[in-house]
Amino acid sequence: MTATITGPNRTDPPREARTRKRFSGPHVLQKYALLGILLLLLGTFMVIIPAFRSWGLITSMINSQSIILLLALIATIVLRTGGFDLSISQTMVASAALCIVLTKAGLPLVVAIGCSILLGAVVGVVNAFLIVRIGVDSFIVTLGSFSALAGAAYFITDSSIVAGAPVELVNAVRSQLLGIPLVTWYAWALAVILWFVYQRTPVGRYMVFIGGNPDAARLAGIQVQRVRFGAYLVSALLSSLMGLVFLGYFGAVDPGVGSQYLLQPLAAAFLGTTAIVVGRFNAVGTVVALYLLIVGITGLQVLGAQTWVTNVFYGLALMIAVTASKLAGRKRRIAG
Repeated sequence: MTATITGPNRTDPPREARTRKRFSGPHVLQKYALLGILLLLLGTFMVIIPAFRSWGLITSMINSQSIILLLALIATIVLRTGGFDLSISQTMVASAALCIVLTKAGLPLVVAIGCSILLGAVVGVVNAFLIVRIGVDSFIVTLGSFSALAGAAYFITDSSIVAGAPVELVNAVRSQLLGIPLVTWYAWALAVILWFVYQRTPVGRYMVFIGGNPDAARLAGIQVQRVRFGAYLVSALLSSLMGLVFLGYFGAVDPGVGSQYLLQPLAAAFLGTTAIVVGRFNAVGTVVALYLLIVGITGLQVLGAQTWVTNVFYGLALMIAVTASKLAGRKRRIAG
């Protein structure tokens, strides 16, 4: 007669051991090192730069990065499944262009918004079909989508900057709550939603499993293609909604601005894997990483650095973040 084991697998570490590891010094230091660096950097600048003691400058830094933070959080959705979506910034711009052109042509705002969201849905389905169903590399497909959407944005706007965003969108983005624009609250709300999905739902765990080893995830019974397809679709839909936020924030659309939002969100997303949930793309780590980047860049610029330091800072941060993420993931696999 065989016995059925209903308890935990004998190879799993005891709960007490897992708890001790979670609260051990090195583990805590690894999780919160990036947050500590942010606070140390902010404190240092407050000491040596009087302007950093102004609440106005602090809120200005936070609010100025809301668009990038939203894009960075959206980027983590596909990155968490092991893929890339380079088209999110250009989906945002094309959706914004479509919305403002349609409203200026006399269509109701609701119709224009619906068309913008439909554009995002089409982009998501095309990306997902080519990547998930056909098997084309995600980097190639989404880079192609980026280029195609850039051309579409120029076509929609007739290669010119279009101003005059609907006042309803402007109010929905620029209005303040507790002295902070709504766009910043939207970014924080998305961070909370993604944190809950990533850390508290089966889908969030499936995404990590798929990103680490899709074949093993498939053998474990996870609907790998469905989850990956959904990730690209949700990423594109949120990017199209971001177009509405973008339009309300700036009040106009420049069809050539999409490339300016390509590097920063990825740098923040990758750097975020070194914090909070080390080795994994996560929402809170992305927030911490982005604010660390903007504090560093603002401090250097106040000290007299040229404007080109922004691209250098983001580029180096991206290289360091990808390397750190790779090392953290390798250490996690060895420990597992």
